[in-house]
Amino acid sequence: MYIKAMRPYDHPARRQLHEEVHARPPIALWPNERVLSQSFLLDAHSRKTQIEWIEKLSAALGIPNDYEQDHSFKMLALAPEPERVLIKWELHGEFATIAAITHNPVKITGPLLQSRLALEKSLDDLFVKLGCPKIVEAGGERISALDLAFEHRPLFGEAQEVSPIFSGNTVLGSYILSSKRAQLWTDLRLDEDGFISYFIPHDILGSRQAGRIARALAESETYRMAAMIAFPVAKSLSMPLRSAESELADLSKNISQLQTEPGVHTEKDGKFLGELSNLASRAEQWISGYGLRFTAAEAYSQLLTKNLYELAESPIPGVQSLSEFMDRRFQPAMGTCIWTQRRLKELSDRISRTTQTLRTRIEYVNEEQTQKLLASMDQRARLQLRLQETVESLSVLVLTYYAVSLLGYIAKGGKEAGLAIHPEIIAAIAAPIVAITFLMISKQRRKKIIAIGQSH
Repeated sequence: MYIKAMRPYDHPARRQLHEEVHARPPIALWPNERVLSQSFLLDAHSRKTQIEWIEKLSAALGIPNDYEQDHSFKMLALAPEPERVLIKWELHGEFATIAAITHNPVKITGPLLQSRLALEKSLDDLFVKLGCPKIVEAGGERISALDLAFEHRPLFGEAQEVSPIFSGNTVLGSYILSSKRAQLWTDLRLDEDGFISYFIPHDILGSRQAGRIARALAESETYRMAAMIAFPVAKSLSMPLRSAESELADLSKNISQLQTEPGVHTEKDGKFLGELSNLASRAEQWISGYGLRFTAAEAYSQLLTKNLYELAESPIPGVQSLSEFMDRRFQPAMGTCIWTQRRLKELSDRISRTTQTLRTRIEYVNEEQTQKLLASMDQRARLQLRLQETVESLSVLVLTYYAVSLLGYIAKGGKEAGLAIHPEIIAAIAAPIVAITFLMISKQRRKKIIAIGQSH
């Protein structure tokens, strides 16, 4: 019994965080039971359809919908014991899983497809009686479908004994769990109904053990298929990526071989910068469009490995186990996806580094041109200053000449008026004094102009 009231000092989300450890518990299975598990990829519309489907089924069974607790998991009984029929619904990030659990009434001796078709028909009849859509009409695109048949019986000694159950196909098999009291057999092939059949003979499994096996197998297949969605994308990007990497290598080579003339630099640098921008745009488009898919594939691959590890497979002599098969066939595909994701990231990083190198080169050329321009302006200013100094020197001489001449004329007038003065002597004495005076005035004026220019 759960106590709903929490203490005032408890964290507001404590109950929700705690209950997550009990989310999606395994189903307690009977010794001879059949689990038909199907997963559907969802978009926004089909996700809403799935939720409406489970709510409608709950209402038809007279079970109230708890929107706080049932948003991602629900277990419903379509038929009571002893011939019980259960529906387990789980909503994940991008897919939903619906598992139908029912009693297996007959001993399994032939292909599982025949008995499964009869079970599916009886399930469809139950949904019709309830006035609800069938499982395949719940919404979304089916990505996986498993038929897990548990049977309490003696274990098989070799693959030939179990081959008729899989229509004579080559089978994978192993002992599972540390006790080795159960086996796992499958041909890992899609049959006419779109299901992959698994046969699990056992020597009395615990009900929770059987439930954990069913969950691990169902999740493994769903995660495998969800991860494999990225594989065709990775293959389709192989040639475009190779072309982009070659284009970047050529650009880097051409940038390193640029001539040193500033004019050539300016013209070619602009062209290369435009090509790099175009290449960067393509790379970012790939990363934005497919990066999340590759990240999800890597996460799903890790979850698949975890679920296979939980099965604790032990080898049957001469038979390949499911884990070995996945290592040889599935992991190379995931390696392709991981390598493609890495190539995308490295391409983007290389483009960024090359662009930065080119921008640094452009800045260097611009700085060099600016320095040359400043040096030219400085030289021009020096020439103008020298010219100005020359003009000012000439101006001092001219002003001195006119001032002394004017003073000489005045002295001559005084001599004519009867003053005892000598105009030539007065002019000789006044000439250096006037020249020095004008020179000092010129220097003071130049200092003021320089000071004003520095202040601005």
